[in-house]
Amino acid sequence: MLSQPAAAICTRVWKGLTVEYGRLDAVGEFDFAMPKHGMSVAFAPHEQVTWSVGGAARQTTSLPAGSVFLYGNEDFVWHHRTKPSEYVNVLLDPALVQQLASEHGVSVSPSFEQRIIFQDPTILHVAQLLKTEVLNDGLAGDLYVESLRNLLVVHLLRHYTPTLLKPVAPPFLSGLRLHQLKDYIENHLAEELTIEALAAQIPMSPFHFARAFKAAVGEPPHRYITQRRLERAKILLSVTQLSVAEVAYQTGFSNQSHFTAQFRKTTGMTPKQFRAS
Repeated sequence: MLSQPAAAICTRVWKGLTVEYGRLDAVGEFDFAMPKHGMSVAFAPHEQVTWSVGGAARQTTSLPAGSVFLYGNEDFVWHHRTKPSEYVNVLLDPALVQQLASEHGVSVSPSFEQRIIFQDPTILHVAQLLKTEVLNDGLAGDLYVESLRNLLVVHLLRHYTPTLLKPVAPPFLSGLRLHQLKDYIENHLAEELTIEALAAQIPMSPFHFARAFKAAVGEPPHRYITQRRLERAKILLSVTQLSVAEVAYQTGFSNQSHFTAQFRKTTGMTPKQFRAS
């Protein structure tokens, strides 16, 4: 009798990206199909796993920690495991992939090659960061995930498509536009600032905007915005009697605990200690 895969799964959906973190506790014989055109990263190592692709004969192999799977158009099915699995599944919106490919001179619809059980440090690192976002909903989450999403798509386009990307001239932000953009950020620090919304102020594609901003400012948008929020928070703590929770709200932090953790990481003090000093 086949065992059924018990699962503990957390899923988050962002624009153009769906991330699922989970543990499958079932071991032994079962059939578990993975989504087509997605990708997975397996965190837990296995001495033996059995799988098949497209209905072909089953294969039994080892599964090193950090193994990456790119699922093409054929069905990938797990058949046998001897211990629980920990993983991240990633699904990218084809329209987003097409948009970023077009911005780099690829006119045909890109498709990622199918590859099973391989190592890629960049994909593994992005998967680990996305896992953290799914579980913890970190500071500046939407903005941060947009950056990770774009990095992942371009990495896949560079290394796992048969179509070579044409070189694109580096994007550029003029001094006036950069000044106007910084003013916009200062006036909207209390709001959710996304790369897409910021890019629309230029206007420029989100991916090109992120590159241009880093080239002009020296750091990515999410890091710059976090620093500006912390500087605004210091002023509010110094010259107002607003509560710490209200300061967190007025500077765009998702909650007081996120604000306090980031403030202490940057200054070495909690907001209350800073105000007292």
